[in-house]
Amino acid sequence: MGPRAHTGGVDERTTSAAPGELELVRRFVNTLDIEQGTDELATPEKAARWLAAAGYGFVPSRGRLRTLVELREAIRDLVSERGSEGERAAAETLDRLAVRSPLRVRISGGGSLPLAPVGEGVEGFVGGVLAIVAASIIDGSWDRLKACPNDRCRWLFYDNSRNRSRTWCSMDVCGSRAKMRTYRSRRRAAASASSDRS
Repeated sequence: MGPRAHTGGVDERTTSAAPGELELVRRFVNTLDIEQGTDELATPEKAARWLAAAGYGFVPSRGRLRTLVELREAIRDLVSERGSEGERAAAETLDRLAVRSPLRVRISGGGSLPLAPVGEGVEGFVGGVLAIVAASIIDGSWDRLKACPNDRCRWLFYDNSRNRSRTWCSMDVCGSRAKMRTYRSRRRAAASASSDRS
């Protein structure tokens, strides 16, 4: 999952890693790059390469690959649709996936995550991701995981700003585009109002 080929300055999308294990969730959701039109879960073979790089050694079947894609998009919606019906629908999808990927409490694991997946393969991966989501909700880091509001992007990034005010995955790219659209819209509205008066 390489950085995007944006020009000028540092691409904030490549410098917005989440802390600890939450970074796996962010990278997993970003396996789909909407803007570039690439999907690292497009085939079982591609998914297996991404999973191996993330430390998971299995090749999902086509049917189980659909489960991974469903998990990815539900997490994206859970982040990007906060406070809406979309968030509730995404949470229900994740609840349904959680039933098929149970977790157990891990007291003596020595790691920071107190929950561990019971299954292996896709079930183990889904359970592990959901355990990270649950832990981040509890410790408060989940609220800093955000999705770019640009519908042609929706890239997940971690908001490290002091007052949690970051909006765009990259101010140089999506933020600038949004400002330009707003500027053009205002100019059109002003021109239309001017012609109506004449």
